[in-house]
Amino acid sequence: MTIRLTDIENFLVISDSASLSEAARKIGVSQPSLSESLKNLETRLGQVLFYRSKNGIQLSPLGRIFLLKAKNASRAMGELKFNLVNDTEYSVAEIRIGCHSTVAQYVIPEMMIYLKKEKLNTHVKLMHDFSRNIQTKVQSGMVDVGIVINPVSVPDIVIVKLGIDTVQIWHSGEEERFDTVICDPNLYQTQHILKRWKLKPSKIIETDSLGLICKLVHDKIGYGILPCRAVQASGLKNIQNLEDSPKFQDRICLVYRPEFGKTQFEKKILTGIKKVFSNTPDREP
Repeated sequence: MTIRLTDIENFLVISDSASLSEAARKIGVSQPSLSESLKNLETRLGQVLFYRSKNGIQLSPLGRIFLLKAKNASRAMGELKFNLVNDTEYSVAEIRIGCHSTVAQYVIPEMMIYLKKEKLNTHVKLMHDFSRNIQTKVQSGMVDVGIVINPVSVPDIVIVKLGIDTVQIWHSGEEERFDTVICDPNLYQTQHILKRWKLKPSKIIETDSLGLICKLVHDKIGYGILPCRAVQASGLKNIQNLEDSPKFQDRICLVYRPEFGKTQFEKKILTGIKKVFSNTPDREP
């Protein structure tokens, strides 16, 4: 059984507060975020730690037992953490960054250069998935930082806009018309464009690989529906956007839990990602 230190620290503050809202104010996070932290702890322990009522919260008998153990654990961790204010100690830490594999191509290399200059040679674990899944993993604590396309606003995560990208129709630059479109029809962006594309082809090749779509467009197999940044990351030069075609604008956002970004090390991780986008213009047609 693995218990997050953050959940234990939150538990200690809650145990010393009259309500979750009071505890949330002390910690500086939202009440829903703190409630989720407590829920995670109780789920992992398989026990109810607090009695909830209209008048506030009270430790359960098992909660009082756990309180003693949590205080001991906190003191022990305090002894271990005395050097962690020094960022060089994070050379053995693991930071989990989640994003789509195509997004990683234009974000991660420059971010790693920044971290190297800052001498933050930590263990970076990259986790690739669709943006909607990355956001879910950030909320559950499986991912520390996510770079997410069009995130959904929820009370338990921080969302910071990094830039924009434009999804549109691409072709090989030839004058000929193609009878095939290559895309992921499950994406809202694709559905938006197909609905408004008056002369769309009758045939379709379905794939969720943006890199493959770029290659097939380059090889004159058909039109492709792609973000501008994906085309740029592909390095293929003769792909052009189809003039006067429908478009969809994406928001690229940094997503993380409120508990993240409190230490100097974590702040530098966030700064490194933001610098990538401050150094590159938004991708618009």
